Amino acid sequence: MQKAIQLKVTLWIEGEDEPADDFAKYTTQAVTDMLNAGRVKYPKLKVTVKKIVEENDED
Repeated sequence: MQKAIQLKVTLWIEGEDEPADDFAKYTTQAVTDMLNAGRVKYPKLKVTVKKIVEENDED
């Protein structure tokens, strides 16, 4: 049986970076790479990253 689900994931990422560097671009690529690396562990699941955007809502 084919199933699908849409999940909303909120990540808080911290790290050191130079002031002039684009931290959002760097972390967006890092998250994409992490998800791609995890595909090896779960080959029966197809994960598609539809969008990654920076959220400025600080809780």
